[in-house]
Amino acid sequence: MNTRIKFLRKNSGLTQEKFAERIGLKQNSIALIESGKRNISDQAILSICREFGVREEWLRTGEGEMYAPAPTTGLDLLVQEKSLRREERILIEKFVNLKPETRQQILNYIQEVAAALSSGDAPSEGQPIDCEKSAESLHAELDRQLGIEKKEVAGESEAS
Repeated sequence: MNTRIKFLRKNSGLTQEKFAERIGLKQNSIALIESGKRNISDQAILSICREFGVREEWLRTGEGEMYAPAPTTGLDLLVQEKSLRREERILIEKFVNLKPETRQQILNYIQEVAAALSSGDAPSEGQPIDCEKSAESLHAELDRQLGIEKKEVAGESEAS
């Protein structure tokens, strides 16, 4: 990996000092990493990948393409910038694809829960919370909302 880091740095036209600044390390750390005298941390690897658009697999093993494909959507860019996991991407994608009214209802629900928790309306410690009932009612409301959206979409498709 040390030779790939050195190759990337030189290919980017950067000195060890400038390369180190961009990933939050010191010049002497880069010198030691490039010479193979020091191992690089996982955090530094992720910083290099994010900062230079390099694929982690290539950096670690030398396999595959050096550069990650350029993001094609705003969501792809967000995923890349914030190193989001697959589950996080799906959550964001599903949320933003909901109708604005449904998104607002979800946000209102979250605000109601937060207000109840901060005002002391929530059950006190030791008092059991019927999580199954709460989850069921939330699921029922979401299913109802999504069902309405699906019917509207189906109606729009039939009208076309």
